Amino acid sequence: MDTQTTCIRCRLKIDTNQYSTHLQQCFVQEETNPYDLNVGQCPLCNKIVKNLLQHCQTCQTDNKEDDYEMVDASSLPQNDSQTVTTSNRKFTRDCIWCFKPIAEIDYVAHVQACVPQSPDDINSTTTNGQTKDSCLNCASAISHHDGSAFQIDVRLVMSTVCIYRRLLTLVQNQKRPQCSRCHFYIDPDTIGDFDQHVDSCDLENAIPCNYCHCPYGITLIEEHVRQCCNEPMHRQQKLVEFLLPHTKYPFSAQQIDFFIETQKKYHRPIDARSIVEALAEFDNVFPLELPSRLCDICMESYLYDDIYVFGCPDSHKLCYNCYETSCRTKMNNNEVITCGICSYQLPYGELRQLRILPAEQDKFVQYQVQKTFERYAGSGRGVIKCPNQNFCRLCNHEFCSLCNDQYHYRTNCQQLAEITQQWYFWCNTERGRYLQTRAREDAVYAARLKEFEREQKANRARNVKLQQTYKNLLADEKYKETNCRLCPHCNRVVQHMGGCASMICGQDYHGGNNQSGCGQSFTWNDAKKYVPTTDRKPEDVMPDFHDPKTKLVVHENITCDGCHETVRGIRFDCIHCPSLIYCEKCEQKLTLQHSNQNDQERKRQHVFQLIMAPDT
Repeated sequence: MDTQTTCIRCRLKIDTNQYSTHLQQCFVQEETNPYDLNVGQCPLCNKIVKNLLQHCQTCQTDNKEDDYEMVDASSLPQNDSQTVTTSNRKFTRDCIWCFKPIAEIDYVAHVQACVPQSPDDINSTTTNGQTKDSCLNCASAISHHDGSAFQIDVRLVMSTVCIYRRLLTLVQNQKRPQCSRCHFYIDPDTIGDFDQHVDSCDLENAIPCNYCHCPYGITLIEEHVRQCCNEPMHRQQKLVEFLLPHTKYPFSAQQIDFFIETQKKYHRPIDARSIVEALAEFDNVFPLELPSRLCDICMESYLYDDIYVFGCPDSHKLCYNCYETSCRTKMNNNEVITCGICSYQLPYGELRQLRILPAEQDKFVQYQVQKTFERYAGSGRGVIKCPNQNFCRLCNHEFCSLCNDQYHYRTNCQQLAEITQQWYFWCNTERGRYLQTRAREDAVYAARLKEFEREQKANRARNVKLQQTYKNLLADEKYKETNCRLCPHCNRVVQHMGGCASMICGQDYHGGNNQSGCGQSFTWNDAKKYVPTTDRKPEDVMPDFHDPKTKLVVHENITCDGCHETVRGIRFDCIHCPSLIYCEKCEQKLTLQHSNQNDQERKRQHVFQLIMAPDT
């Protein structure tokens, strides 16, 4: 049987007795690009030699060093149209400019074609006897004598700044070394010397915390768990901060946070080591697409966390840069600050959401207060009287101009009474009942029930204040039932103070006593009677959530302000704060803290709305 030999150029299997003839034919190029067979670079040993064909045949046979005369690469014929075939890719070098793998035989030609200026086109200038060249990247003048140049090749010179920028992209995408003891990857810029870490590594037998899932050594885990269980806020943030310098390739905090949320969604392990191993499977490519949307003004794509949703009827969505720009433009034009898209006037709470310094926020709020006062003072409707009569007109007391109660977000005046009832019943009896029911089927809820029972004294003190708020609500509803009706035009609550039956919504019929109202005329007898919220039992007000087998709903893209995790189960929204949301596991402790903070600031108790179903 005839033996076969692999061609060193095309890598095809050739009969040995025909190999010499094939090799000569294989090296022959197109007529438009003749290749000098006497001078070239051997694809086996990478040497540039004379008598290339003879050298290749010898190199193929014994793979020994040859005594052929070496020649400079500049003597080789160049051809920009040469392509890298699959067979030639076995012998490659990375281009100094584009970093792509280039076949050795085409390397010099590729580099000369790849750089912005060929070496022959480099312009040199002389200043004070010093020779200066142009950087191949930015074309700026550089000197060989002041340390600003980096000589890549005898003929190729590049600025050190440009070299740094080119290499930085490589460094940022490099795989991190892995510790052989703890099996985490190590970022030297954050953790320090790799060898020193390995010598002192204390995570080899680390135990993950049950709360934040970060690993800790045996001697530290007990103390950490004791602290972590009492600090529900920022637990996931702790895990993200631990993972940032420990992944195989660098990822952003937002990417890691979203990856953890995805793992939770599909009930996958979320301890640090499992996250690192899962991400390592994808090398330096993040496997998920972060949720984003377009800003309604600049039409640029931003992550959800970088988009602000206004409280206007159309829920316009702006990036925080456009939000701030819109506010500054309106203030510079001496206009009332509104939504960046529509005429919705921004309440002070929404201005507090601007991502600027608190002092800058104060300027916007004070400006809006002044413009609001001027707007109403100069209109025919008059000024709305502040219920906080003990202070000046700029006391910053927030109230609803329709019901004169403390201002309520994301709910109307008619819903306020029922939401207050639900919150009172939840704090008084229903929270305990809910935890007891769930605890029969779920150990997690059993632990929450024990924590609830430990906090009974503090909860009772809070409930006493809520009970007084609830009694005041019922008394107010009773008074409205007896003395008030609803405006036929705007549905505001109105009261007949005497005289004839003719009425104007928002003022006395013959002028004066200006208040909030639509200004339309009607008669008292035409107005509908006010239907009060009456004292009811919990089962008449509370939704049915006591079935322990009911699967917890997931409120997609809604993050708890306590633990910063996606809200699951009942969602608790403070209706008196612009944006304050808690999940089931955080609400008991953090709503109590919120209540105590309001007491210290001498504010009224805030009410939380219980939301059972995700937003649609």
